[in-house]
Amino acid sequence: MAIRIMLAGVLAVGGPLLWFSPAHHNQATEIITGSVRTPGKEEFTVSNMQNRTACLITRGAMTTLRSSSVIAGEDCAQVWPGLAVVRNWTDNGDGTIELTDIRGELILTLGLGDGVAYESVEPADAAIALTSVN
Repeated sequence: MAIRIMLAGVLAVGGPLLWFSPAHHNQATEIITGSVRTPGKEEFTVSNMQNRTACLITRGAMTTLRSSSVIAGEDCAQVWPGLAVVRNWTDNGDGTIELTDIRGELILTLGLGDGVAYESVEPADAAIALTSVN
């Protein structure tokens, strides 16, 4: 019986305090605690360290589970032979990506970079780096 009386007393005093407190009238604000990469365009600067040229490529929508479309500017021809005609970005799942043309012919293989997003792996004489713009 004593517990019921104590519970009734707590509710009688605490209920109105909770109801009339300033926090009761404030609406919750939206809090963003993290972000998730949404599918869409991702831009990269492609730099050739040997001839000091650069261009912009855009990784577009996913075409398969591992591949995305790519749009490269015509100025990418000065950065690396065939780079202007790259149309596909394939993630190999081992930290490397392949940039291929519309026929599937390999233009560049890149791996996760140190200080840049990706750096060239193959061909061996390529000194290419991809840096994320967005």
